[in-house]
Order: sequence, then C-alpha cells, then structure tokens
Amino acid sequence: MDPTANNKLHTGQQSQHFSQFTNTLKEYEISFLNAKDGKNGNVPDIFDVVKEFRSIAAQSAARILSSHGEPTVESQNWELEAKFWYLFDLMMSFRAYTESEGNGKTETEKLHTYNSSAIFEKKLLQENRELYQIWIIIVWIQQNLPAIERPSNVVTSKWSNSLISGGLQSADLDYPLRDPSNTKNIDNKDKEQDHTFFKYVYHLIIAGKFEEAFNECRLSENLTLCMIMCGMQEYVNPKIDESVTTEFETQQGIKKHALWRSTVFNLSQQPQLDPYERAIYSFLAGSLPDSTVLDDSDWETELLLNMNQIIQIEVENYLLKEGKSDNKEIIVPVPRTAPTLESILNILSIKHKEESQHPIRVLIGSVILNTLPQVIHSSIGMIVDIVKGRDTTNDIIDEPYLLRILTHLAIVVDEIEPGSIPEEDKIQLITTYISILKLKGLYDSIPVYVSFLDDNAILEAYSFILCTVDDPTVRQSQLNLMNLLRLPSNNILKRTTERIFSDTEEFYIPKDTIAITSELSDVDKHLMFGVEWLLQGHIYSDGLQSVVAMCRRLLLNGKVEALQSFFEANDMTALIQNFAGERATIDQPGAPFDESGIQEIKQYMFLTTGFKKYKEWQRAVTKLNSESNIPTQIEIFQEYSRYSLELVKSFLVELTQDDTTVDFPVLYEIRALYTPYLIIELHTGLVNASELLQIPTFISDALKITNVVANETDKIYLLFQTSGKLEEYLQLVAKTATYVK
Repeated sequence: MDPTANNKLHTGQQSQHFSQFTNTLKEYEISFLNAKDGKNGNVPDIFDVVKEFRSIAAQSAARILSSHGEPTVESQNWELEAKFWYLFDLMMSFRAYTESEGNGKTETEKLHTYNSSAIFEKKLLQENRELYQIWIIIVWIQQNLPAIERPSNVVTSKWSNSLISGGLQSADLDYPLRDPSNTKNIDNKDKEQDHTFFKYVYHLIIAGKFEEAFNECRLSENLTLCMIMCGMQEYVNPKIDESVTTEFETQQGIKKHALWRSTVFNLSQQPQLDPYERAIYSFLAGSLPDSTVLDDSDWETELLLNMNQIIQIEVENYLLKEGKSDNKEIIVPVPRTAPTLESILNILSIKHKEESQHPIRVLIGSVILNTLPQVIHSSIGMIVDIVKGRDTTNDIIDEPYLLRILTHLAIVVDEIEPGSIPEEDKIQLITTYISILKLKGLYDSIPVYVSFLDDNAILEAYSFILCTVDDPTVRQSQLNLMNLLRLPSNNILKRTTERIFSDTEEFYIPKDTIAITSELSDVDKHLMFGVEWLLQGHIYSDGLQSVVAMCRRLLLNGKVEALQSFFEANDMTALIQNFAGERATIDQPGAPFDESGIQEIKQYMFLTTGFKKYKEWQRAVTKLNSESNIPTQIEIFQEYSRYSLELVKSFLVELTQDDTTVDFPVLYEIRALYTPYLIIELHTGLVNASELLQIPTFISDALKITNVVANETDKIYLLFQTSGKLEEYLQLVAKTATYVK
C-alpha cells in the first residue's frame, strides 16, 4: 500500500474527532439560538453535549483498539477520557440539579421511628449531598471496571479433595471456621480452588455484581459466604414502609445491620482464611483489605474500596444516631471515622504515582473534589509559561489531547455554572485551542469555539485567525459560519482588516527615492486580502474606505501594478454601486453624500488602465520586426499616447484643487510621483516610436508635451520639482531637440 495513502488516512482519523467535538458544540449553539428566537421550544441541555463527548471518546478508543488489535497508549487515553466525561456528567448533573432545588436541599419524606433502616438510609442520601456523590463515584467505578471472566477451574463442591483424603473430620462446610486447627488438614488443591473462587467472587462483589456472586456461591456450595452476603441487602417492611412498596416487594435482609457488620469485620481479621475471602469480608464491612490484596489493586479499584469505606461508616453512624442500631450489640469494634476525599486521593497519589499523575486522572480527582475551576486556572499558567519561554515542555504541550479536554471542560462548566470559570481563563484556553485547529487546517471548527467567547474576545481572537486566511473558499465558509452562529460579523471583519493594516504598516513607509515597480509581494497580497474581507462580507462603506487607504499605500510605494492586480480581481464598479445604495439607505432620502472616496478610486482605476496600455505598447515593441503589421502597431501606440496625455492632464487634479483639505498632502504626493513619471515615459515612448515606426512627427509630439508641463494653468512643473524629476526631464527634452531636422 502507498505510504502516502497511509499517512493521509492516519491524518484523517486524527482530524475526525476534532470535527466530531466541533459538530456537537455547533448543534448545541444552533439549538440554543433557535430556542432563543422561539423557533424551537426546547432549550438544549448542555449535559447532552457531555454525553456526546463521552460517546466520541468511547468510539475513538474502540476504533483504535480495533485497528491495532490490542490496547495502545492512545486507545487507553481515549478510554480514560470517556470515563472522565461519564463521571463529569454524573457528578455535575447531580450538583446542578440539587442546587436548582434550593441550596442543595430537596424535599424528603417524613420519617417515623418504626420505619425500616432502608428508609433512613434513603433519607440520609437525600439530605447528605456529599455522601450521595460518593455513592455516585462507586457506581461510576463499578460500571467502568473491566469485564470479569469466569475462571475455568471453579469447582461445584467444597473441600472435595480434603474429604476424600480424610483430612477433615466433618463434612460441614464451615467446619474449618469453627475449628481453625483443621485448616492445616485442608488439601492444597482445595486451597488453590478456594483461592480461585474467592478471588473471582471478590471481583464480582466490588464490581457490584451481587446476583452473580450469589449464584456462584450456590453453585460451588459456599453456602456460608452466601448467607453472610445476605447482610448486604437492605431490610424493608412493605407493610410499614409504604413509600417504597414499589421499590421492594418483599422483606429483605436483616435488621441488626451493626451486629452483622461487626461480625463480618471480625471474619476479615482471621489470618487462617484465604486473603481474598478476607478481602470479601473487608469490603462487606466497609474496611480495606490487607496489603496482599490491596497491593494488587489499581488506582480505580483502590478508590472504590475507599469510597465504600466512607459510605459504610457514614451510613452506620447515621443509623446509630437515629437509634436503628445499638452499640451494645457490636462484638468487635469497627472503624467509625471515615477518611476524607482529599486524604484518599493523596494516599492514591503516593501508592499509584504513575496512574495518579496521568492528566485525565488529575481531572477526575478535581471532579470528585469539585475543584475544576482551580485546575483549569492552573493549566493557564502552564500555557503562559510556554508562550513566555519560561518552560519548553509540560503536559499541555506533551499531551495534545489535554488542551482539547480542558477547552471543552471550560466551555461546558461555564454553561452549567455561568461565571464559575473566569473569563480570562476561558479566553486563554479557547484562543490557544483555535490556534491548534488553525495549524491542523480545521478552519470550520474555529467559529464554533469563538462563539463561546464574549464580544470583545471574539473580535480579538477571531480577527487574529482571519488575518491569516487567504483561500477564498475558506473565507466564504467562515462568513457562512459567522452568520449561522450569529457572530458579530461586521465588527469581526472590520477588526480583521484593521489588524492587517496595522501589521503591514511598517512595510509601506516610503523611501527617499520611490521607484515605480511591477513587484507584487506577499505583504501586498496580505494587505489586499485584508481589504477583500470587507468586500466579501458586503460591508461597502468601510470596504470603500479601506480600498482608498490600500491604494494610497501601494501607490506611495510605486506599486501601481500591484494595485492593478487588485482591481482586476475585484469589481470596483460593483463596489461603488453597492456603496451608493448602502448610503442611500442610511442617509436621508435625497441627501448628498461625500463622493470623494468614489472619485479617488475612479482616478486610481484611470491610472492603472494607463499603465496597462503602456505595458501593451511595450509588449508590442518586443515583437516588432519586418513582418509586423505596422498600422496595428501605430494604432496601439497612439492609443497609449492619447490615454497617457489625458491621464497627465487630469489625474487627481480635481481632488487636489483645495490645498486645505486633510487629504491634500497625500494626494498631491501621489500626483507628484506619477504625473512626472507618466510624462517622462510618454516622452521616451514617442522618441522610441519615432525610430521604430519611422514616424518623424512623434519627435515633435514629444517636444509639444513641454507646453503641458510649463503652462501656468496646470503648473505641472511644480510636480516635477516636488518629485525631483525636473532636471531629468529637462535633459531628456534637450537631447530630443537635437533629433529635430
């Protein structure tokens, strides 16, 4: 396969997710604008955007995994991002909902002393937002744990090998628990099978797959564990707990929850038991397993174990407080003080250093601690360090996905809680991100992100990007998107043109000696594209003023042919007509408007046409030979000669009659540069044509031009003095006079 094709495919896949995120935000913005206008009654939900972000990340992970056949760093990053957006959705939607209900308090049902424990626990979760969020985190981790494969060697009988060998004196399944001394008589094969079974059930339980765990206990004759696990189920009496009769149809669980927890905790401390059996009891009791199991846990699993510990301790403390449990019934003291979220994450950062340092897990931690604005703000410092050269590398640069996530995070958090993200932080992230989009050529994505900025930031950030856009197709697409997203397009385009004029100003400082040149530099093109933004955006009044300003710049630097190329590419007649129509709409009917700009542009069009005819004559001269059509050549020259003479007599004459106007100095300077030049070129052209075409009268015509220069009515000789060309012209006239016979 062609390597180039492979590269293009990879590039396309890399760009695909950028477009997917963009389209999600674009649809949200359009729906919001339509709802605002009453075109769509439903205001879009920002959490639908978050859900779509999660879907995009999950699809990207699956696509990469499918193409490589095994997990890669990139696929794992996408998978972790999908988990992050899922947690963000769960946590932030809960926080937003409870806040909207009034300071986080929702109406709870009235409790009675006779209500069952489950009703009290339900009330606790309703009232304790922090505890409910911990429950959300547990559910999130459990739903994102990898699939648990059933071991092939899970047996269906207990202690079978030990019974056959006679090692056990009783077939009672929990006999070794009642008499620990018999543990040494259990066959090693039974111990291995037990270890496999308990490890499997442990992972089922922490994953919340309790029914599967129950079934495995029944199938393997682990009835003792099955009965112990029944304590997980909540006690509900449907006859007295009417409010939850639809949730629980039958009485479940046991009433003495504190006693059960204490008993199970005691079992977790028995050293003769398999480490994973003890780990099961630790989880059920809300404590952490010993190091044998804990050291084999990853970041997410250990976070789950700690979250379980918090919720178990807090629930039991609440039940004790409400009189639903009795401390006197507790056999073995169990943990009573729950760790804080901060302390848990700090411990994880030490034990699982590499995992904890992953940027997305840092964001996961910030969602848990509800510190997203602070984390986003800290990322701004990283960007500033790179921009100012204080740092050459950090996660923002080294992990390209991080800037994308942070940008989207700033947008959605600010939509959920307006003002929670400082405007400066959001601006910095979005402007940095759109710079990346520009580098990737994803121009259609840029207006979507710009739309989430305030008006001032839009002007500065978007105009900065548009200053670099030259492709007409891309420009038109940008204009269409501006209108679709209802961005302040007129102000944006004006600011873009203003920027370009400012950026190019240093290149148009006239030198002491100006040479008329045919050069068309990249700076010239950039300046022209800046003016064309206004023309393409149908901003005729500002467009006409910008054309005038551009013409002056080019002409003062001798770039008349560059200006000619602009006029050829842009219909000035249409601009003038549209400008007149625009002014007629704005001004009072019949009121005159200032036509000086129109007149000036027409004069410059007149000038460039004269240069075009001069070039046509020069091309004709280069092709002149014995076989040339002399009458045609004479006609070309005479057309050039007549046009030039007319141009000399009229170019900018009317516009420079009043020397008190603000524009007089610059217009006079342009006239002083080009009128002498045109006369000298015409004079030289007549002399050359006389020799080439054998027409002696052209010499006389050249000398007659001196009358035009010297007459006191037009005072063109003053233009020669201003431009410093008078001496050159007089020498040319003197030399020509010698040709007269």
